[in-house]
Amino acid sequence: MARAKEFDYNDVLDKATEIFLEKGYYNTSFQDLVDYMGIHRRSIYDTYGDKKQLYLKALERYAKFVNQNYFSLISDDMTIHQKFETIFKYSAFPMKDCPKGCLFVNSAIELAPSDNDISTQVKLFFENTKKFFVDILTVAKEKKEIDQSANIYKIASYLNNVLIGIRVLVKCSPSENELNDIIKTTLSVL
Repeated sequence: MARAKEFDYNDVLDKATEIFLEKGYYNTSFQDLVDYMGIHRRSIYDTYGDKKQLYLKALERYAKFVNQNYFSLISDDMTIHQKFETIFKYSAFPMKDCPKGCLFVNSAIELAPSDNDISTQVKLFFENTKKFFVDILTVAKEKKEIDQSANIYKIASYLNNVLIGIRVLVKCSPSENELNDIIKTTLSVL
């Protein structure tokens, strides 16, 4: 008779995500995963697969986490500036229990150039963020919060690029003033 799992699938996957975000894929050994996740090597293989499969599952979970947070942070009664300021500040000033940076940005740099599966996930995440921005900008255009001649696809692409840049920059611990200046300057394009 098979033993029942004595751990929560998502809680343990979150731990894998944390260590991958902190150390990167290549610098995280399987023993690091065993130690940090708090489950046996066999349980990792049986539940999540090999290291790469675990990483892909971590990316998927991380994408849901980030997207859910974006949606929960903004509301219909916010202006376009308030929405994007909230999104950028969420990335620039993570909560104390959240690691700095972004697993997708790290993956884009470390793995995407040599791994098609990872590259596909990274592209999908960035495209979904851009689509989310297009939706926000479409509503803003309907409310006449932005110029009616504005190309919302180009603006969404630009804002997505800035967000990626902020996620990279926070790993270097820039000053709060510098990050606020970047956000303020970025919002001036709206």
